[in-house]
Amino acid sequence: MNFQNRLAKVEKVLHDSNVEAFLVEDPTNLYYLTGLILSAGKLLIKTQGNSILLVDNRYYEYCKNQAPVPVFLSDKISLESLLEGISTLAFDGETISYQTYVSMQEKLKDLKLVSLSHSLQKIRTLKDAHEIAILQEAAQLGMEGYAYIKSLLKEGVREDQLAAELEIFWKKKGAQGVAFEPIIAFGANSALPHYRPVETELREGMTVLFDVGVKWKGYHSDLSRTLFWGEPPAIMRKVYAIVEKAQQRAMALCKPGITIGELDRVARDYISACGYGEHFLHSLGHGVGLEIHEWPSLRNKEPYQQLPLQEGMVITIEPGIYLPGIGGVRIEDTLLITSTGYQVLGS
Repeated sequence: MNFQNRLAKVEKVLHDSNVEAFLVEDPTNLYYLTGLILSAGKLLIKTQGNSILLVDNRYYEYCKNQAPVPVFLSDKISLESLLEGISTLAFDGETISYQTYVSMQEKLKDLKLVSLSHSLQKIRTLKDAHEIAILQEAAQLGMEGYAYIKSLLKEGVREDQLAAELEIFWKKKGAQGVAFEPIIAFGANSALPHYRPVETELREGMTVLFDVGVKWKGYHSDLSRTLFWGEPPAIMRKVYAIVEKAQQRAMALCKPGITIGELDRVARDYISACGYGEHFLHSLGHGVGLEIHEWPSLRNKEPYQQLPLQEGMVITIEPGIYLPGIGGVRIEDTLLITSTGYQVLGS
């Protein structure tokens, strides 16, 4: 994995923004830039290429021989001393709290603080070959987990039982765990987009909605499927066909150059034309990678609507319709944007 290349991308952002240094503290971004799993640490990236990692005693031995940059103990050298001669310092306003920002202002009074929000998230949007290979593995393992819990469906099985079985299945396969709390919803529960499984039992005629993902080697999968146990209400079959068609229409457009606004619009307009626009309650999708929800969000709103898809992006396409008291349908696949179109991850 070429961490120096990733650091060079950040240095270019600094140069283009006329900023001298970038302070990174978010654990996900630290992992992306160093390959190290840290709950605390400060990575100081400078335009001159002299990056430094500050950690405490808990992480020094772990980091000193593995980090792609020099490592120092935070109680031996201060951040303030490392910033001598620097007048502008960037931080990611999306990943620090207001309290941390105030503390930075107090400690670094002589520096101009600049928020470069989303800058690292944007860099992470384009996956390299190493990341794509892991995301493909994660998606495949995600599919296997879905197939497993689908095989456990039977009259009387509970939502929470399936969720527990799924996590055990993935852990036995060597995964770090679930990417997020599984959404396994029976009947009218499926009308709640971010539902949590409870003791609801499966009965004849119920809709079954799965939204599940696994965390594998630091990366995530995301998959949604909707099934019917027995004969569902006629309206649910109708809604399923509409959601399926909306997803197909959006996926057919996926290729470099198409804007996110266009993607969202084609699916949302179709669902609206079918009379269910007010029941499509969320964005069309999102980026996937080291986090389950990454930049960009697929919605026809700023700051996303004019962003074009690019080769190397990994995104989800997941339209849905939710009818309170009746049920919901969501169908989701994870796509890698290629030079000519897209590839569905997992099979």
